[in-house]
Amino acid sequence: MRLKSLLSTVAVVASLALPAFAETTAQSAARESLIAFNDHFNELAATHDAAGLIALYDEDTFWIAPATRPAQGRDGVPRQTITFMSENKGQLSHTIEDLFISDDGTQAVMKGVTQASVDSQGFQLEGTYIYVLERENEEAPWHIVLDMFSNYATE
Repeated sequence: MRLKSLLSTVAVVASLALPAFAETTAQSAARESLIAFNDHFNELAATHDAAGLIALYDEDTFWIAPATRPAQGRDGVPRQTITFMSENKGQLSHTIEDLFISDDGTQAVMKGVTQASVDSQGFQLEGTYIYVLERENEEAPWHIVLDMFSNYATE
């Protein structure tokens, strides 16, 4: 009886774990392109290319921060924040901790860590971010359609 129970448990765990490791070809290609997207984001931030960073956002993107109402559109909060960082030669980088990719590779959720500082303004922050990204097909570029973050000042 114990052996049957153990085998049943192993079968259930294996059936739950298998989908997490079985990635479609589209998902695998999307994963590589999302890592490249993040690398490109960091390169644009390092060169203070505000226009390039803003172009990564969809025109109707949502920007969600703690204790504030969501903002919509890349010409509001994203443009203001990115322009501020670029004009003040701030440092900004994202690392990826987790990716969820749709089966067809056209939608993704990217979760990671943000680090930013603007020495001339005397602030540093760290936090987490979640991007929801979309693209029309495998050849199309990714666009951020939702940017949700929670940052805190560092000492």
